[in-house]
Amino acid sequence: MKYTEGLPKFIGKSPEAIRIRKAISAFARKNENILILGETGSGRALAAQSIFATGFLKEFPLVPVSCAAIGETEDPDILFSLSPQKGSLYALKKGTVLFSNINDTKEEYQIKILNFFRSCRTGTIRIISTAESVLDNIVMEHRFRPDLYLEISTFRLAIPPLRERKQDIPFLFSYFLDKFCHEFNKPVPPINLIISEAIREYEWPGNIGELMNCVRNLVMLSPENQLAPEYLPFRVHTSPLDFLTHMDLASAVAEVEKYLIRRALARHDGNQSKAAGVLKISEAALRYKMKKYGFTTAR
Repeated sequence: MKYTEGLPKFIGKSPEAIRIRKAISAFARKNENILILGETGSGRALAAQSIFATGFLKEFPLVPVSCAAIGETEDPDILFSLSPQKGSLYALKKGTVLFSNINDTKEEYQIKILNFFRSCRTGTIRIISTAESVLDNIVMEHRFRPDLYLEISTFRLAIPPLRERKQDIPFLFSYFLDKFCHEFNKPVPPINLIISEAIREYEWPGNIGELMNCVRNLVMLSPENQLAPEYLPFRVHTSPLDFLTHMDLASAVAEVEKYLIRRALARHDGNQSKAAGVLKISEAALRYKMKKYGFTTAR
């Protein structure tokens, strides 16, 4: 997928990506609060922004609130002040509030968020919340108010981790490659086979955020017009059979046969009968192959 300016769609062709795009489109038209669940970096914020950008309140402000920062860098006395002062959520007349990582809200501030939810006017204020997938467990452990949980989750959207939708990785990689080549004013290089296989095999514990940083790193450090595997932020596991990739099939099969025969003979001190038994072939077949490949006969 080519990079374009502006907010991208939820990229991918996997069944999961298609499901998410359909949910975003449906939720954008609904006048209800939404909870978006998923691992860090999975695309929760993108889904929230997409709902806002295509929703019925898109012409009005989007107010982001980091729930982990409430009581730290975010002053709760200002944020939840009932007077219409600057910075108070109650001063918002019409728009969308995005509570990021609501599962990180300290227990003493959860009642303040609950009261704000209950004060919101239908059709004028929409609330979107994002949370880690463990939110259900936090509720069961009595560290998150169940009444607040009910308020925030009228509609739920679960974002699967990237390792569960690997079909989307090439599309995301190509999108970020075009994006960062555009930003760094570099030509877009081809994606070589080593890179292509490596990104599919890697588990991406940091999800889309980690993939994005990986591509930025590659574009910044690789020579112009190429992508260098040594700049991947993880080890590329090479196969011991990689040397066969430039051979025709007959030559590759011969190399594998020679390796296995040599190993079987060494394992049994040159005893052809035992080696043939390990290889599951007759002694006559083993002697034929040994002669064919130039092995010296043993015993």
